[in-house]
Amino acid sequence: MTTSKADATYDEIDARILADTIKPLISAEIIEEHKRNPIGIHSDALERVLIYLRRHGLRTAGKYILVCTRPHQEWRIARLSGVRGEPPTIDESASFASREQAEHGVLLKRLADLGCI
Repeated sequence: MTTSKADATYDEIDARILADTIKPLISAEIIEEHKRNPIGIHSDALERVLIYLRRHGLRTAGKYILVCTRPHQEWRIARLSGVRGEPPTIDESASFASREQAEHGVLLKRLADLGCI
């Protein structure tokens, strides 16, 4: 099997998992739960969504990361290029006053990218 066939198969299975398992779990309640407590112990539904999102980002190109732009004061979301040595692209449109707010911002971006919100 060539890499492109393997990637296509992976993408097909991943799309089915998203549609059949993950999207039904996403609700206003779990988004609010994450907003209240983005780091720590979560409900089963939120934990399943977070595990999927973390695994879903295995390909580094386009993966969201947090960048602390002013120590202990400001965080921004950035995207990895996927090219070694090339810096991430920082989203200048929004900044966050805490890591927890930034973590929630990443969740919302990931869900929006997948068409879940």
